[in-house]
Amino acid sequence: MKFRKLNVEENAVLLPERIPGFKKDDIRLLSSSETKMNVWRMFKRTSKESGKHAVCYTTFVKLWEQFHPDVVVAKPMTDLCLTCQQNTSKLLRSANLPKREKSECVIAQQGHLTCVKMERDFYNNICSDSQSNFQRFEERIKLDEKNKACSIDTTIHYSFDFAQQIHIPSNPMQPGPIYFKTPRKCGIFGVMCEAIPRQVNYLIDEASDVGKGVNTTVSFVHHYFHDHGLGETNVYLHADNCTGQNKNNCFLWYLAWRVTHQLHHTISYSFLIAGHTKFGPDRCFGLIKKSYKVNYVLSLYEFAQMVETSSSTGVNKAQLVGTHHGRVIVPVYNWSAFLEQYFVKVPNIKRYRHFRITKDEPGKLFFKEYHSSTEQSIQLLRNPANLPP
Repeated sequence: MKFRKLNVEENAVLLPERIPGFKKDDIRLLSSSETKMNVWRMFKRTSKESGKHAVCYTTFVKLWEQFHPDVVVAKPMTDLCLTCQQNTSKLLRSANLPKREKSECVIAQQGHLTCVKMERDFYNNICSDSQSNFQRFEERIKLDEKNKACSIDTTIHYSFDFAQQIHIPSNPMQPGPIYFKTPRKCGIFGVMCEAIPRQVNYLIDEASDVGKGVNTTVSFVHHYFHDHGLGETNVYLHADNCTGQNKNNCFLWYLAWRVTHQLHHTISYSFLIAGHTKFGPDRCFGLIKKSYKVNYVLSLYEFAQMVETSSSTGVNKAQLVGTHHGRVIVPVYNWSAFLEQYFVKVPNIKRYRHFRITKDEPGKLFFKEYHSSTEQSIQLLRNPANLPP
């Protein structure tokens, strides 16, 4: 298998800690355009040129699986880490470069992965602490009823994200005529409480859809705290790095608004590093999509029922945003126009990943780039004496 080894060293790509669709993180990937048959043909041609006999394709595949089980053909993938790909490409091209440049490539990739691991460990620790806090107050919390704000002195963690929209009707045994119809679209926004664990999925029918902007995100999170929150005094939030929905000034203004009105005592808001943002909501979305592919869904209400039964443990809960007829259940408010009258923008907001607001200094925002970085602060309120109503 000398040919196979040389071929792997020359063409295989490593994407450390970020290979969706594969359980192991030590595998090496051949290009998605490559096939085992193409590799065997190359092997056969090389053997013929060197005057050697080549094994048949079946034997070649068996030997591949025996001696190189860590080498697979890559699947087409999206949402990968650009930094990881760029660093990997530099490492692959550094074979004939001076040792100093090779060392710089390795240091850059190692530094990036260290930051990724640090932020991931921080996220996991927060989720674990939140679960322990919930267990201490579980008897006092009513999961299926509204809990009064700041009624329980503890810290709970939530994470939220949008999923890809689905189409209704859906038939796993799709007949021909349905293929040519224009299906009805339904968006999904999930807020996950890792402490329970349970995710409330906001089902957004196209009649109620106003886009995925910041006003939509803030309105759904606001509704979640009011109708589905646990009534904690301190909250920790995680979201992905989408600037149009989550990582923007309006969402920070909303968090400051909550603290100034004593709806929370302390709010911490963090983002995982772009390209490494797989977290709680993605697991619940996966359960929904898995069930959606095999179930017959005719209407929004049937889809909501399917969401509720997508997991045997009841981890998914459905919340309609509106009905087919346009009746609004969860309204979307123009938060940005309302809040910009009272708050100022944070300079270079895209650079930072950790934000904190506390009732001890209402209107003041504390922020830092990484969990281990030095914390900075800025006054968000235009006039501390003029609080937003």
